[in-house]
Amino acid sequence: MKRILSVVSAILCSISAMAQLQNANEPTLAEIAKANEKISTIQCPFSRTQKLEGMTKATSSDGSFYYTKPSQLAMVYTDGEVFVINNDQVSVGKDGKVRNLKASNKHVEDLASTLLACMSGKVSSLNGTLKKTDKTAKQIVYTIAVDYKMGRSKVTQLELKYDKADLTLVSLKLTEQDGSFTTYELKSKSLNKEISADIYAVKKTKKSK
Repeated sequence: MKRILSVVSAILCSISAMAQLQNANEPTLAEIAKANEKISTIQCPFSRTQKLEGMTKATSSDGSFYYTKPSQLAMVYTDGEVFVINNDQVSVGKDGKVRNLKASNKHVEDLASTLLACMSGKVSSLNGTLKKTDKTAKQIVYTIAVDYKMGRSKVTQLELKYDKADLTLVSLKLTEQDGSFTTYELKSKSLNKEISADIYAVKKTKKSK
């Protein structure tokens, strides 16, 4: 549990209040926002790769990802860890020991708003400066300079990748000043299929064997 909360704190430090992205004159931003208006749900396998300060190499975890517009998102890991945004509630935990974070917590609210903005394709609403746009055969990649700090952690860059085929989010990478990073990657996405409301209701989970 302590490990999970420290990971969440590392993500929280990267989030600032929602604003308008500076230098956001890239035409594809509007295209992505418009395409995602037609998407109501996304579900898929996903992975999280992390390299935090003091770690000699990156670690990886995987699980199932769920998103229902406008304000529900769940990451359910195979090891029993959960991260759930359910409207004004944000819950984290593992093996049934789940903590519901207060919606009045500014960092939690900003984290939820940022993740949901990325999923809905509203890149231009993020707080930072668009520094670079790369277009490969399959993806559109945005590099956004930020200056967010919480405690000793400081995130200086966000990297967002969108699929050229359907313009949905492929991955989100948060890089800190010391080189630490966390990357979330969505795989084999299934769009606009019904997702049970039970997914976003935090329940006791059985400990993985």
